[in-house]
Amino acid sequence: MAAMNPPAASHDALDALRARLRRTGFIVVGGSILATLLFVHIAMTQFGGIVYLDAMIAAVLIPLVVASLAFRWIAALSLQLEASRRELERLALEDPLTGLANRRAAMAQLAAWSAAPGAPVCLAIADIDFFKRVNDRLGHDGGDASLVHFAGMLRRMVPEGWLVARIGGEEFLLAAPTADFTAFAERIETLRIAVAETPLITPTGPWRLTASFGLAEQAPAEPHDRLITRADRALYAAKQAGRNRSERAA
Repeated sequence: MAAMNPPAASHDALDALRARLRRTGFIVVGGSILATLLFVHIAMTQFGGIVYLDAMIAAVLIPLVVASLAFRWIAALSLQLEASRRELERLALEDPLTGLANRRAAMAQLAAWSAAPGAPVCLAIADIDFFKRVNDRLGHDGGDASLVHFAGMLRRMVPEGWLVARIGGEEFLLAAPTADFTAFAERIETLRIAVAETPLITPTGPWRLTASFGLAEQAPAEPHDRLITRADRALYAAKQAGRNRSERAA
């Protein structure tokens, strides 16, 4: 997958939970068996009257079955709870329509990049041109389809490790920690052209979508919210200059 998705270390967390549950299960079942064996041993040696071997076998089988079933039920509930937690975490960081990172996830990633030493962040804000016209002509289902279409092109065409997010309405964010702003801008321009040349297929025929882009390169010690503001201004300049174009921030 080319684009960066919302943070997802949850598979490792789930595997770790399974391992802890297995260890706990062995301890619970083994401890139950040992405790029962000790109890039966004391009872047999002190009071007698029961076949020792049969009692010891029963002492193993009864807690083995009971404790195993009980622990399996507890483990299943724990795994369901962890799976639900992971799903809620994913929903909190993912745009439900496009599957891209949402604004919250994007801001967290930009903050992390800005705080870490290394290359500055190059960022672009993209906005689908005349989106209200799309909704008016194609309906809201057609508007949703255009957002999914646009998001799919972003996801497919950006390099591995880039951040791609839907940050509101028809507005999207693309970013990468790279010192090569020229290469970043060239990639955005290639993407802009591809969007314009790849129509959305609708029941009434192909619909041509275009988008405008505002680009900005992070200055030394510049906070990410200021970077976004400059990219937004460049986007506004692209809109004012006729749309279906990209503009770089001053």
